[in-house]
Amino acid sequence: MPDSDLLMPGEQLLLPLQARQDVTLADLPAQAFAPVLSALQQLTDGQLDQVYVWGEAGSGRSLLLSAFMVEASRQLGHAVLLPLRQVVFLPPEMLDGLESCPLIVLDDIEAVAGWPDWEEGLFNLYNRLREQGGRLLLTASTPPAGLPLQLPDLRSRLARSSVYALPAPDDAVRQELLQTTALRRAWQLEPEVARYLIERGPRRLGRFMDLIERLDQHALRERRPLTVPLVRSLLG
Repeated sequence: MPDSDLLMPGEQLLLPLQARQDVTLADLPAQAFAPVLSALQQLTDGQLDQVYVWGEAGSGRSLLLSAFMVEASRQLGHAVLLPLRQVVFLPPEMLDGLESCPLIVLDDIEAVAGWPDWEEGLFNLYNRLREQGGRLLLTASTPPAGLPLQLPDLRSRLARSSVYALPAPDDAVRQELLQTTALRRAWQLEPEVARYLIERGPRRLGRFMDLIERLDQHALRERRPLTVPLVRSLLG
């Protein structure tokens, strides 16, 4: 996805994770994602002040964050998302003043490991955020105990989070995601088409949703029903 410009505090920062109009929190598999979705609602409501979400590659973290940022900004007025894997090459001074935002999202927290200035900068931001009463969402590919951070104080602060794991992107999760999104699009989804999508479609949830979106656009453009040959043509 294309990068956007850096935005100042008080605006929503989506770099390079941009909001997907085709995915909402309601689209995510309710049964598999229920604990995480409940925690995020408590975070925006102020019942929780620090949540840590981790999941393996393909578990839907980017989908979750994209949908969550839209909802959080609607409820809170604004939110800031820092995709640390992309911004860690920039001066950590960009963190100055972010504590004024009611919600900060730090994506890929493990990306700052080995960057002392960034580890210290996030530790100081954490303390300022606590003083301001702000809320923090952290995401990673590993639980807090597995983070390779060098600054002990930062590790201890992150360990205080309410921790939630995303489910593995297995067939049951993708089946529920397919059914939910198909219902919203008013698809007439035949069982053989659904089965083909689950068996042959991408395992990663983000790529799976990309396929669904492409399938929807192609079917509308060609005015063709959803069939196995159509899916096969998009899969190459």
